[in-house]
This record gives sequence, C-alpha cells and structure tokens, in this order.
Amino acid sequence: MEEQALIAELRTQLQRAAWRIQYRSRFLLKRELPLTFEHAAEQGEEALISSLFVQQALMAIPPSKGRTVMRMLIVDGKSEREVAGELRMSQQAVNKWKRKAVDLLRSRLDECLRG
Repeated sequence: MEEQALIAELRTQLQRAAWRIQYRSRFLLKRELPLTFEHAAEQGEEALISSLFVQQALMAIPPSKGRTVMRMLIVDGKSEREVAGELRMSQQAVNKWKRKAVDLLRSRLDECLRG
C-alpha cells in the first residue's frame, strides 16, 4: 500500500516537473520570437527570391548592432542567447535591438503598403 502511494506521489511530481519544463520552453520560445529563415524547405527560384528579400530587408535596417543582431538571428538561425554571447551583450540587449529592428521594418513595410 505504501509502495503504491509512493509511486503515485513520484508520478505526480514527475508530471509536474515535466509540465514546468514544457511551460518554460514555450515561454522562452515565445519570448525570443524565433525569426529563423528555413532555407532547407525552399528550392530553386523561391530560395533565391526569399534570400534576396531577406538581404533587402536587412539592408533597410541602418548599420548598427540591430542589423548584426537580425542577421545572426534570421540568416544564421542563432538563438538570442547565442547572439548575446558572441556579441558580448546581455540577452535583454539582443532582444531590445531585435524589437527595434522589427519595429523599423514594420513601419517601412506599412509605408510601402500605403503607397
């Protein structure tokens, strides 16, 4: 009887730990706003057009850490943590530069769509 209660308690604790890990990974994934560019899924002309579009979008960002951060995140497919380590800055700073660059690209896109 005690053994079954112990097994049930351990199972419950294991489920809770797994839920916490899953929740934390979803939270980090959502927080980092993954912006990876999947080259493998594309082929031929579509890959070339997509690559040119990404390059043009990156060139719209003024030369700054923002452009470097976005290139490393999108083109190189690195995480915010990896970029922060390579650029010797905090992950929060990487996130700030990414948000600034995304906001800039969004405003430029809105301008283009308005004509």
